[in-house]
Amino acid sequence: MISQRLFGTLPDGQKVMEYSLQNALGMQVDILDLGGIIRRWLVPALDENQPAVDIVLGFDTLDGYVADQAYLGAVVGRYANRIAKGQFALNGKDYQADVNQGGNCLHGGRDGFNSRIWQAQAIDNDNEATLILSLVSNEGDQGFPGTLKVNVTYTLSAEGLKITYRGRSDQDTVFNPTQHSYFNLAGHDSGSVENHQVQILGSSYTPTDQHAIPTGELADVSGTPFDLRELTTLQEPLLSPHEQIKLGNGFDHNWCLDAYQPKMTQAALVAKAVEPASGRTLTVYTTMPGMQLYTANYIGPEPIGKNATEYQAKQAYCFETQCYPDTPNQPQFPSATLKANEDYYSVTEYKLSF
Repeated sequence: MISQRLFGTLPDGQKVMEYSLQNALGMQVDILDLGGIIRRWLVPALDENQPAVDIVLGFDTLDGYVADQAYLGAVVGRYANRIAKGQFALNGKDYQADVNQGGNCLHGGRDGFNSRIWQAQAIDNDNEATLILSLVSNEGDQGFPGTLKVNVTYTLSAEGLKITYRGRSDQDTVFNPTQHSYFNLAGHDSGSVENHQVQILGSSYTPTDQHAIPTGELADVSGTPFDLRELTTLQEPLLSPHEQIKLGNGFDHNWCLDAYQPKMTQAALVAKAVEPASGRTLTVYTTMPGMQLYTANYIGPEPIGKNATEYQAKQAYCFETQCYPDTPNQPQFPSATLKANEDYYSVTEYKLSF
């Protein structure tokens, strides 16, 4: 089932709509056409007499999203994560993308996909609720080459939420979209996630410099806080004196996913999170080569979150499926180049049991 409502009006007069997707198990995902933002994700409480639990961080009003600097719930692009100094070369030509964070291009620049109004099409049937969001990113948008047509499709089924990304450019370009939801399986307003368990099926990760740019090394996770191949309570690795944990004030790193194969079309299991008190479990499947685990190291206390919640560091985690950060400058990484008039396709699924 799908319903829609006016969520608010931007300062320039553009109206922002919210689409509510529901399934037969009582799960509801509310998505804005602004930035493809997942604003709420409701799951039934353990006690059926209690209200549903909202497992993603977000804001009650449009003002919160206008002020937000942490990409809460948004689709980001053209290039998720960082490009060093916003500079890269493609086909022998140098490009300068918008620099918007620490001297680098983060999540596509200051006017990235997260700040755009997308065209929305709702499709409802008996088993699934689908929202198709479409956007045209013109040649030179934030410094990137080519006119790029993008579709992001959200499909809510009994298992959870499937996100399909499609794109096509009239020139060779780089393209790396992701979804930036902040999950807290105990509820968005429940405090720290340090007692939650996380598993990432990646045998190596990409260490970074002090600006969160990969050094180029693919480091073995063995014997480090980054070895999350078994379910691991977050608190211990987050307290580690490991240099990389100190640099990021927690996890803000890309894992090289073991299941990845070039030109995958079927999403593979890559990660899991478990909230021990409720038993709620989130499993992540993707066709992408990498995934960023971000433990919300630099969020809050403003803007004020939903239900007047002051969000704090370590109150959530993001599972950002992606090409590796700075891939356009790191030829040893799996390519992020989209060739002219070829179709981009990737899938990420967030499945929930509760």
